[in-house]
Amino acid sequence: MSLLSKIINFIKLQEKEVHLSEIYEKFEEIKKTTIRGRINEAVGTKLLRVGKGKYLLISDDVQAIVEQMDSRFAIPNILSSLLYYDMIFLDIPYFAKGQKGGNRNLSTYDLIMPEEFEKMTLELQKMLRTEDSQLYFMIAGGKSSKKDALNYLSAFAPTNLKVAAKGSYTKLTSKGTVCNMGKYLMPPEEIYVYSHSGKLLKPDETILDFELQRPPLPKQGGYPTQKPFKLLEQIIKQSTNVGDFVLDLFGGSGVTLDAALSLKRKCHIFDIANEAINRMKNILKTHETLICSSLPVNNSYSSYKQLQLFS
Repeated sequence: MSLLSKIINFIKLQEKEVHLSEIYEKFEEIKKTTIRGRINEAVGTKLLRVGKGKYLLISDDVQAIVEQMDSRFAIPNILSSLLYYDMIFLDIPYFAKGQKGGNRNLSTYDLIMPEEFEKMTLELQKMLRTEDSQLYFMIAGGKSSKKDALNYLSAFAPTNLKVAAKGSYTKLTSKGTVCNMGKYLMPPEEIYVYSHSGKLLKPDETILDFELQRPPLPKQGGYPTQKPFKLLEQIIKQSTNVGDFVLDLFGGSGVTLDAALSLKRKCHIFDIANEAINRMKNILKTHETLICSSLPVNNSYSSYKQLQLFS
């Protein structure tokens, strides 16, 4: 048995995050540099680096990774784990005029400012698997928030990403009319599609403009920033293939998770709120391909437990 296989088996038996020091102790007769070399070979395929010197086992049949944490702090771990995604969906808690009330009330959120978002985009571009892998970014499209929205769009300028397409999402009432804000019609949200090549993966199948019924408001049991299932379903379908991996750093309602699993894509999703994680637990229970009967009842579970449950 190879050294890497022995290390993998050791980590598997621990059933927890394993620190590098524990591996050194187990294989004390092997040079530390050799051990690190074998581990680095497996990071991103068989091992997930979840912190400095900390590793988890990841199987080939893992379908979802759900993590409760501030995703901004997870980005360095994702990069060091050499995880790559076929599509990244970004619907961030941004600052813009007109966003503090109504359906998208961000007053209680820890908002991401443009300067911080620019740092994020510089890292996120490294996570796209291919030149044609796409990043979808949604931002307010109203006149009052235009200036603020442009500040976030400018965050992509220092990257190597190019705009492959631009679309919109118009919110409709249950009667099929455009939602309003008092006497004014609600402006469509803008959808920007980025890739390194500046091209779409499936141009003939791509839909960019959506007119869909707005999901329920929070007072009706909905989630403040929720997007329609059909919107995420179409975005994922046109930007990925079966078995591809989708990343949503601000998962909120869990719609991305639901749509990805329904389309037989894998999903890595984050959110910091207990409510969001509980919604995702309920979504996981609806997918028979996942082992969800032993989901923990508390909200402080680790990504390792998720990997165990989904593999």
